[in-house]
Amino acid sequence: MSKTKSEIDKELMYKKLMPSAIRTVRPKEPEPEPPRSETMTPPPVPSAPSQKAPEPRRIAVPTLDSRQTVVVNTMEACVLGKLDDVLERFSCCRCDRCKKDIIALALNKLPPRYMVLAESQPEPDISPQINAQVVAAMIQAVIRVRSHPRH
Repeated sequence: MSKTKSEIDKELMYKKLMPSAIRTVRPKEPEPEPPRSETMTPPPVPSAPSQKAPEPRRIAVPTLDSRQTVVVNTMEACVLGKLDDVLERFSCCRCDRCKKDIIALALNKLPPRYMVLAESQPEPDISPQINAQVVAAMIQAVIRVRSHPRH
């Protein structure tokens, strides 16, 4: 029975993705039993392996940059920077709980954008499109918190 093109393609892709699938493991053949003699002799003791298992290599990567770096979510910094302006425009409650609710709701609507920056390096400016997304998410969050405050 011949294989269809899709079956051949699947097998080919599997072999490319799983190179270990190419090697087939042969089943171990049972060793023949030695002829039994009338007297009982102990079975031979296998000898200890003469080679040690190879130890993993440790590779030292030199540090090229001695400055301390941090991972920063630039969206979070942008939301925090615009928080006071949005609260003022929409005359929303300025208690700590409402501010944190607005921040959390806005950040949940936005995709995270992480960057690695040096500790003293300022965050880069964001594009106008991302700025519009941040403002829209914050307006939605303010409207939601203003309609149902949790205090």
